[in-house]
Amino acid sequence: MSKEAASALQPSTAVLTVGERRHIAAMTLVRDHIGKNFRPGQHLPGGKAMALQLGLPLLHVATVFKALNSSGELYVSAGVHGPRVLMPDELHPDDIAFDAAVRDRIASEHYRVGQALPTGLLGVEFGLESDQVVRAFRHLVRDGLVHHDTTGPHGKGYYVARGSSPDPAATPQLLAASRP
Repeated sequence: MSKEAASALQPSTAVLTVGERRHIAAMTLVRDHIGKNFRPGQHLPGGKAMALQLGLPLLHVATVFKALNSSGELYVSAGVHGPRVLMPDELHPDDIAFDAAVRDRIASEHYRVGQALPTGLLGVEFGLESDQVVRAFRHLVRDGLVHHDTTGPHGKGYYVARGSSPDPAATPQLLAASRP
């Protein structure tokens, strides 16, 4: 379970309303159902079918699907198939172009080590909402190219941690060119 999804399931120290308790119960029920009955890569039934199957209001199931899509656990598309369970290390399909562009910009030194990344502009450029931008940075953070800093020199945000490593496919050509 991702940190985002886990925090959505954890009640705060404040007293919860009846509606909030119902929402948390629905989230737990849907997540448990998905975890027990579907493998990564599998498509889920649509929200309406799952709502009927679990006896929940469609709004609750739709909200859970949206939260799991934002955390990178599901891929919810407008296509004919229902939501798809993502593999644990799978890049969310909506984040592929974002991820490739940021990697390319770091490699070309358009973004330099220590630089704060323009998360809002990147979100607009790639059509991602703020929670989706956080999801899109997951693999860049995991790979050590970017880190999140709450007290960075330009405030809270994502910063370039290091330049990218050389392309492994280019390494043999570089070695061969350097030999006498």
